[in-house]
Amino acid sequence: MIFDVLKQQWLRKECIRLGNSSRDQQRYWPESLVVVFNADQFDDLEVFKKWCGKLDISSNKMTLLGYTKNVKKKYLEGATLFDPSAIKWKGGVKDDHLSELLNSKYDLQINYYEVSSQIKKFITMSLNSSIKVGYATHEEITYDLAVNVPLTNQELFISEIAKYLKIFNP
Repeated sequence: MIFDVLKQQWLRKECIRLGNSSRDQQRYWPESLVVVFNADQFDDLEVFKKWCGKLDISSNKMTLLGYTKNVKKKYLEGATLFDPSAIKWKGGVKDDHLSELLNSKYDLQINYYEVSSQIKKFITMSLNSSIKVGYATHEEITYDLAVNVPLTNQELFISEIAKYLKIFNP
């Protein structure tokens, strides 16, 4: 459809623009966390609260952004869901709440999904985060630190992040 082509073109241009912009990187222990995850594959949000405990971050300072194929068919309490319809056909974010979250400041961002897409790349690059953690299979521009642990091993994944944060912030 012509509108999908226009959306994809806008998303590509925005990702290039975001890739060329600079952002502040922290040198202190993170106090806020944003997690971008695939809501169609991962429903257990309690794991993310456990992550806050492991990282010494208050769970009320955690924001969850879940990608789903269709927001109308999915609901997860405590998470903001987005899908391809979150982008206007001529470009720009349609949802005001999502736009507000993209403009908020976060200390730590975890991109917790395996398969990337143009919309996920845009969201991960748009978030104003000091440290971005992702997978080595993602594009390098979307993360500062890559953790190569399977999604099924959440305990090892978060312990690796905590280990590197201790190295970065002695």
